[in-house]
Amino acid sequence: MNPLPGVRLTLVTRDLHTPYSGMLPGYIAGHYDFDDTHIDLPPLAHLAGARVIHDSVTALDADRGRIRFAHRPALDYDLVSINIGSRPTSPLADDDGLQFAVKPVDRFIDC
Repeated sequence: MNPLPGVRLTLVTRDLHTPYSGMLPGYIAGHYDFDDTHIDLPPLAHLAGARVIHDSVTALDADRGRIRFAHRPALDYDLVSINIGSRPTSPLADDDGLQFAVKPVDRFIDC
């Protein structure tokens, strides 16, 4: 609401609609639909005065202050905040096939 002079805010995201994990149980139960359980990032970024880059990050060069992307030229930055979410490093130990990892939520919802 009060942008700092000379500061450009950029949101880099692989997905333009990101799931809100707190609503996942209600989504699974059929109480909510896709639009109820996902945050539409471009309008949110616009309200914050931020630009959106829709791409995957392939590398972060902290020494040079540069982010590399899969499908666009690199971006130089002064400050960066990273939110990659949690991702399990190993599958659950389950012999009966009744347990599985929910995170990352976007991959779970696609199942």
